[in-house]
Amino acid sequence: MASLVKQHGRYFSQFYDANRTPQRKRVALQTSSREVADRLHVRAEDKYALGEYDPWRDGREHELFGWEAPPEKDLSTLGKARDAFLESKSHLRPATKRTYREVLRLFVRHVGEDTRTSSITSSDIADWIDSKTDISDATRRKYVSHVGYLIRYLVEKGWLDRDISKDVGVPKKTETPTKAITSDQVEKLVQAIKDDGDADRYRYLILILRVNPMVGLRTGELLEMRWEEGPVRVDLHNAVIHVASGGDFKTKSGQARRVPLSEEAVKLLEAEKEESTSEYVLQRNGCKVKYTTLASAFRRFREDAGVASWVTLHSTRHAFGTRLASAGTPIHVIKNLMGHSTTSVTEQYLHAAPEQGHHYVDKAFGG
Repeated sequence: MASLVKQHGRYFSQFYDANRTPQRKRVALQTSSREVADRLHVRAEDKYALGEYDPWRDGREHELFGWEAPPEKDLSTLGKARDAFLESKSHLRPATKRTYREVLRLFVRHVGEDTRTSSITSSDIADWIDSKTDISDATRRKYVSHVGYLIRYLVEKGWLDRDISKDVGVPKKTETPTKAITSDQVEKLVQAIKDDGDADRYRYLILILRVNPMVGLRTGELLEMRWEEGPVRVDLHNAVIHVASGGDFKTKSGQARRVPLSEEAVKLLEAEKEESTSEYVLQRNGCKVKYTTLASAFRRFREDAGVASWVTLHSTRHAFGTRLASAGTPIHVIKNLMGHSTTSVTEQYLHAAPEQGHHYVDKAFGG
């Protein structure tokens, strides 16, 4: 029959049938009141016993319980669940939302738009992953992780009993050392750009190669750098870069930070500002450099310079963290300067003061 259960402060009627899939089906009663929940639960049990209500199929609890309209979105099919889940994630960064949308598009296409939410099993997820024979282990882990968020959303809403994504086996992540670009590789790349005969056209790339190992910004943050007002602002007077969310730009961690500039970084940026005709630090013909333009140029000159393929734009950011660590910088200071997300209550108190940041940057990069 059915039992009354409480989860996350809300009540559910949980039905059991050994011959159904899944064997247990929860129905959200949309209340935190035990008195109201008892009344609705008895009504659901009675209708189920009389054969007038099937929680595995109906999806019409608003009629059964006398609600004027469905209190929550209809999540009865996988397609509807995906759409509702994505709508609930409207606060995420655009790039993150695109990733969720693409992964769930592939998953739903494999399992079926009209597949009943209550019938989804871990085998559906595993079969989908196994069908992707051309993806890396890292991508497999990412796919299962993203589908897992959808599954947990359905558990929270009462459409699934538990997180079935945890039953899906994925290759374990192996720890690999972070590879930072070396000074020699930087010089080879810069020389390849100069040998091309049009170094001025790619001055934005030279600036990244020279400066980012001393500031450690993410690629999106680099492209967003401006001289005056903006979410990522280069403040040469105070020798600091201010990084924060603003407009369409959002930091990865959602938190603002200040990155101190070494004397050498200030000199390079001052020289660039004198020649600049744009509000953006990285510009081409007075316009903001696009990511596709930057990535294409980097790959081209990496090949021309004969630099290893593992060296990426992100390797310049890794160089910043590596140099700081080599200079004996405390790990919490590195996390703060690089804008890494904190994962514990303790870490949120470990913010380095600007003076501390300058001390360690100067120690690592001179000045």
